[in-house]
Amino acid sequence: MEYAKKMADRMPAAIPLPEEFLTLFEWMETNDFVMPSGAYVGDNLGLLGTNDDVQSECVTAILFRIATPGQAREFGEGWFGDVVPDIEHRLVPFARTGGDGSYAAFWLDDEGYRQIVHLGSEGLVCLLGRTPLDFLRLLAIGYQEISGDCLGFPDEPPAEACGNSAYRAWLADRYGVTIPERAREILGDFPNEEVEISDDPFWQWVRKTQDERDRA
Repeated sequence: MEYAKKMADRMPAAIPLPEEFLTLFEWMETNDFVMPSGAYVGDNLGLLGTNDDVQSECVTAILFRIATPGQAREFGEGWFGDVVPDIEHRLVPFARTGGDGSYAAFWLDDEGYRQIVHLGSEGLVCLLGRTPLDFLRLLAIGYQEISGDCLGFPDEPPAEACGNSAYRAWLADRYGVTIPERAREILGDFPNEEVEISDDPFWQWVRKTQDERDRA
């Protein structure tokens, strides 16, 4: 499984790729749910269906591609400057989640736990579930993107739901999970772009780290 192995090998030792993601990448590769990246020659993007499915909005438009260490460093420094040593070992973007330039990433928190987080182009930052399987269940709900309505209106089911039929069937069969109807059932309470205080640990870390950057 060339694609799955290539993605797994990019993860730093402190943040190994979750087993659920490796299995997902192998499923994508087996079903030819990958397409060449236009921006990164030689890389493929993992999809929840075919490219035609993405274009016709039959599946949630998320593009999986784990950043190389150098790209992760550049991404992290774009958010935090140089105040986090070896940021590429703490924050690794793994998927483009919206046409607005939002990303999902693996984050190593201050206690040494791996978390999955959202970094929005408009400044929204938050956890995306408690476990890797939570995140995979979130994808299956059928929002067009894991930004937009998913995070803007989490109490509402998708306005124009994507079927995600092959992915939903695989996820339910492989892990025996149920798929909720709304994002809130997985995400719980999370901050929006305008809040000034939040219990979300990633929101708190981002604000603290950006304050350190701004004081430097």
